[in-house]
Amino acid sequence: MSEAEVVEQLVEFTNILLAGVSVFFTVVGAYVTALNYFIGQATFIARLMAFLFITVTMGMLAIVMVGAQFTQQGLIARLRELDQTDGLSAAGRAVLANAAPGMAIGGGASLDDVVRFALWTTAGLVYAALAWMTFVHKWKSEIVPVQITTQGS
Repeated sequence: MSEAEVVEQLVEFTNILLAGVSVFFTVVGAYVTALNYFIGQATFIARLMAFLFITVTMGMLAIVMVGAQFTQQGLIARLRELDQTDGLSAAGRAVLANAAPGMAIGGGASLDDVVRFALWTTAGLVYAALAWMTFVHKWKSEIVPVQITTQGS
């Protein structure tokens, strides 16, 4: 692959990453809504089945993200190869800088490492919160019954 193709793929990777984050929060939002309206009051077996469903869904997203992570690391490795043989343009050097240790806040980690850490930590914490909300939290129905009356009867 040429440098231009690698840089193009890495830029497109950012769009794919954002789409994955969007799908993740859509799935989590739908599950929390379902918890509020019916899963929270369901039997243990129904809550377990709902949680297994969200586990499978999040597991599939995690597998896709691991694959994307390997692809991104391969593209970075290709940029490093190109840098050692032909040198890189300013665009290639800028993309490669994201993977360079010490570029992120705090010194030792690369910007790519920080993004990966934030994604996996957030996913883990959200999954733990969903487990707590599914099995521990006591959901109370906040639906207020409405009664229609007529005046002057």
